[in-house]
Amino acid sequence: MKITYLAHSGFSVELRHCNLLFDYYEGEWPEWEKDKPLYVFVSHKHQDHFRLKIFDLLDQYERVHYFLGSDVKLNRAYLARHSIPETAAEQMTHMKKNEELDLEELNIRTLRSTDEGVAFLVGVEGKLIYHAGDLNWWHWEGETESWNRKMKEDYQREIDRLEGLEIDAAFVPLDPRLGEAYRLGADYFMKKTRTKHLFPMHMWEQYEWIDTYKNSPESSEWAGRTVSIKKRGQSFLIEEESLPQTRER
Repeated sequence: MKITYLAHSGFSVELRHCNLLFDYYEGEWPEWEKDKPLYVFVSHKHQDHFRLKIFDLLDQYERVHYFLGSDVKLNRAYLARHSIPETAAEQMTHMKKNEELDLEELNIRTLRSTDEGVAFLVGVEGKLIYHAGDLNWWHWEGETESWNRKMKEDYQREIDRLEGLEIDAAFVPLDPRLGEAYRLGADYFMKKTRTKHLFPMHMWEQYEWIDTYKNSPESSEWAGRTVSIKKRGQSFLIEEESLPQTRER
């Protein structure tokens, strides 16, 4: 399994029989094999998680399917206004919170975001891959105590649904804007799941926070499973029963 960090919360996952693209925002996606199906996931409509450019893939690949959080409204009139082929609507599946779907070789579960849209849990080729979107423990300085308490409860309720799962790769926010609370969501996720490879995201290009996280006493238990992303376009080859190894593009 080859994972490429594109930018912000965008990742490509290349598997033996298919390829996945999560929350493309900007950056260069790989040149995927033309004969493999390409599955594109959009957790929600925020502009740092979604760009209409993903529909350019319809001109480049024959087998593309889009899984969109239910807040991403793209009716045929909208597609026409943005010069997107009308047939694109036939290649979209909108998913609500806490929904499960089997399609071809995929099993997809969604969780309810603590912001907009959904998080995705994707089972494919014997792998389990999680992309949080904006599902995070958003503890903001300046918010009321009751607001932050409800955010904690909402986040923990959703992550508890994953308790004990062995997840091969998880893309989870590590947002420096939260100050000292930046690590709360990732820590709770790692405590509840048996995740092999944690890919921090939503860092606004401040990659030094990954080292801060890995060196913090609270996160030391899974520091060795936390991937050090240094730049856009960085790839990681994950072999069976091993930690990721960096492959520069």
